Amino acid sequence: MTELARPSIDFPSGRASALSRLWILTRKELWSFLVNPTSWLILFFFYLYRGIETYNLVLALRDGGDADVFGMQYLAGSSTYWAVVLLPSLLTMKAFAEEKRTGSLELLMSSPIQDHEVVIGKYLGSLLFFALLWLPTMLLLLVLQSPLFLDVQLSLTQVSVGYLGLFLLGSLLVSVGIFTSSLTDNQLLASLASMLAAYALMVFPPQLAGDQTTVDSSLLPMVIEQISVIQHLGSWFFRGLIDTGHVFFYVSTSLLFLFLTTRVVESRKWR
Repeated sequence: MTELARPSIDFPSGRASALSRLWILTRKELWSFLVNPTSWLILFFFYLYRGIETYNLVLALRDGGDADVFGMQYLAGSSTYWAVVLLPSLLTMKAFAEEKRTGSLELLMSSPIQDHEVVIGKYLGSLLFFALLWLPTMLLLLVLQSPLFLDVQLSLTQVSVGYLGLFLLGSLLVSVGIFTSSLTDNQLLASLASMLAAYALMVFPPQLAGDQTTVDSSLLPMVIEQISVIQHLGSWFFRGLIDTGHVFFYVSTSLLFLFLTTRVVESRKWR
């Protein structure tokens, strides 16, 4: 995606201003999404798909469906699956790839900022926009349960925990996208690499879990269970349950990819 406009950047120096610099970088990245027509095109197709899916769920509920599982069906639809696979890679593909291609990365790095601040700023800006994409779906669910529409009582705790799981998974996949974008100056290549990584994370662990009985190892099943993000969402978060081990997995893996991205960005100094 190509940036059409961005706020002026005036980075203060000094350790006391680290948070101010991080806020400027985050605001710049978020602003680049808000003024970019491609971002709104992504939003349009996302909500077109989700709108059709929600309409079918509402019809099924009115035809005698179970209101108790409506919230989980709303959260765990196919639009959610494709959103978490595609959206992070589409949002982050330009993060470093475009800056490298245009040469603006070196200009940015010439400012009084640290490499890790640039990485975190781009990450937070992308993650905030990813979260904003989901906010209307939460509001729509509240509207649907009102007496003017379905007149059902949904478990707001279960829904809130479900969205927490989606946010944690999104934070992980956004960090993967930031990392792949730092490896190349080609946006398409960065996006494809991120999509493949997201797809592998969603598909391969359940498949491996089905074959784990053929492997004589007590450690492998534990590793597979821990990285099975689909199981985390379906068996825990979408049921309103929180496991601190799963939360730690998302947070620590996100931090790992941010660390790797920082090392990649720093490697330009060695050339």
